[in-house]
Amino acid sequence: MSRKGGITKRRVSWPRLILIVGVAGGLTGAAIVHRGSIADYVGGQLGLNALGRTNTPSAPKSSKQRVEKSTGAKASPTKHSTDPKSIPASYLMHVPAQSQFPQLANGCEVTSLSMLLTAVGHPVSKMTLAKEMPKAQAPLKLAQTTNAQGKKVNKVVSWGNPNVGFVGSVYKAGYGYGIYNGPMTKLLNKVWPGRAVNLTRQPFSAILAHVAKGVPVEVWTTLTFKPTSNWVTWNSPQGPVHATPLEHAVIIVGYSPHYLYINNPWTGQAGQKVAKAPFIAAWNQLGDQAITVKASSKTS
Repeated sequence: MSRKGGITKRRVSWPRLILIVGVAGGLTGAAIVHRGSIADYVGGQLGLNALGRTNTPSAPKSSKQRVEKSTGAKASPTKHSTDPKSIPASYLMHVPAQSQFPQLANGCEVTSLSMLLTAVGHPVSKMTLAKEMPKAQAPLKLAQTTNAQGKKVNKVVSWGNPNVGFVGSVYKAGYGYGIYNGPMTKLLNKVWPGRAVNLTRQPFSAILAHVAKGVPVEVWTTLTFKPTSNWVTWNSPQGPVHATPLEHAVIIVGYSPHYLYINNPWTGQAGQKVAKAPFIAAWNQLGDQAITVKASSKTS
């Protein structure tokens, strides 16, 4: 949910969980873009300190396994053409943009889905989707610890599982994480029965082939649209959840040989141009997650 660009000095909350941490006063140390002073926030939207991170260049090899073991819907068995020669070299559609703000501080996933549904002629508001989506009911449990700078901060010990439903609050700035493809597919089939297509774990070329048919695809990536080394882990009733504080969801509305075009619910921008290679690498880190609707549904 990042606005592309440099670090700003505005004191506004991150779009996901910001813990009120630091009895010594304030949040410290996030060298992440756009959501407040780097002197005020810890570890991106989750508000987690370095002690809670896995400082590796990418997600663990088990990241895709976590998506595969999701309690939500499995990837569609439908076969898609993955031959780049079978689709146009470039394609771009206009889809009206929506912003998740001001109502849904953490609502990138449902706002993206609302844009997708509007594009295919079956509009459902982001507020309806936020109300109807599955929820992960596990409470947030924190533990106080001391970071490398000697400041006392809070760390997430246990919370919900985004493979079950939305973790935290979609409405309240600072106290939500997100929701993954499985429960989002259930939501899509709930508001439009039998129309959902889960492209999770399929080649990225399958996503582009679907876009070339005139139907956007919602994908999970990062706030910066490039890979991240910022990973945290907490316990859930279903087992450990390994997540990045930079988790984000957008819809792809077009592509060219070196770029993708997205509708970004954080900025409310339509057709935002982003570099393809780092975006796909970040998508890989988030478990190759993607959902959409049947291409024929656009004219149904």
